[in-house]
Amino acid sequence: MLPQRIQALVETGRRFVAVAAGDYHALALTDTGVVYGWGHGDANGHRQEQRTPQQVAALAGQRITLVYAQDVSSCAVMENGELYTWGRDGLHLGHGHARTKLTPTRVEALRRVKVAAVAISNGHTLAADTDGVVWGFGERAAIGLGDADRPPGKHVVQPTPIPNLRVRTLP
Repeated sequence: MLPQRIQALVETGRRFVAVAAGDYHALALTDTGVVYGWGHGDANGHRQEQRTPQQVAALAGQRITLVYAQDVSSCAVMENGELYTWGRDGLHLGHGHARTKLTPTRVEALRRVKVAAVAISNGHTLAADTDGVVWGFGERAAIGLGDADRPPGKHVVQPTPIPNLRVRTLP
């Protein structure tokens, strides 16, 4: 019931600069951009449950700058601004379909933009690029793209710019 060190992370000898946790999984990010994941297999980046933190192989060789987790999904932003998402309930992962992605997968629709910030929630995701454009995907009403009960449907499965919304991102 008391906080304690995660021995498997201590033993890596690495310095950790960020953590993110969903309902049943967690991610940890090192100062050199390496991601470790553990917990339930839907969103830990390993395709199966991991009881101890393990480096996420699908992100090996990439320098990650940001990690986020929620309920049963996760995302990571690369140093070059590419966004990778994974987890259950693919409607808010930005891959154009509702299928689960058990390992980190690049959001192809955002390949030509540089993502600077992300917010991921149960059912929707927002990503701000370096130009201040906010892209939304997931539940239509939650991302400000209209009434969920009217056509073209309840979900936006491809990243879509949110009209009249711009933010200033930090470098």
